[in-house]
Amino acid sequence: MPRSNIARRYAQGIFQLAQADRALDAWRTELTQLEALLQDDVLRAAFANPAVTTPRRMELARGLAPELRPETQNLLRLLIEHRRTSEMPAIRREFERMADEAAGIVNVALTTAIELDDAEKRRYEKALADRLGKTVRLEYRRDPGLVAGATVQIGDRLIDGSVRTQLDRLRQQLVG
Repeated sequence: MPRSNIARRYAQGIFQLAQADRALDAWRTELTQLEALLQDDVLRAAFANPAVTTPRRMELARGLAPELRPETQNLLRLLIEHRRTSEMPAIRREFERMADEAAGIVNVALTTAIELDDAEKRRYEKALADRLGKTVRLEYRRDPGLVAGATVQIGDRLIDGSVRTQLDRLRQQLVG
């Protein structure tokens, strides 16, 4: 999924603030709450209506989530004023990525043709952690279309060890 430059800039600012305050976990919680708040149907309808003023939008949002810290309220105000509330899911994801990276955690999507048992999942996780030198958080997926083998997605990098791809390459070589 492509990353928005807008989301990256907001997330970077939040991340720097969170690191300075040693409040990464608090910000993770707050951003999740803020994202959920901005998914509220009433709030979304109000934000889409040009007749609803910015101060009224802020008032509505504060009324639905008065427990947010002042820093998060400030972020909310900025998002509302600049009409960027729709960026909140991407901001939260980008913040999570930065926080994980700072903690030495890498998110990996492992797709296999067959369902893996727990022992096989642990072997993959250990092998990837050893190879990458980081803690690995694996997301397991199953795609019977791979025929056999696996694909490993690490950020923007894809390692494709599937039989389907090998067969496709062989087909290309035979055709031309």
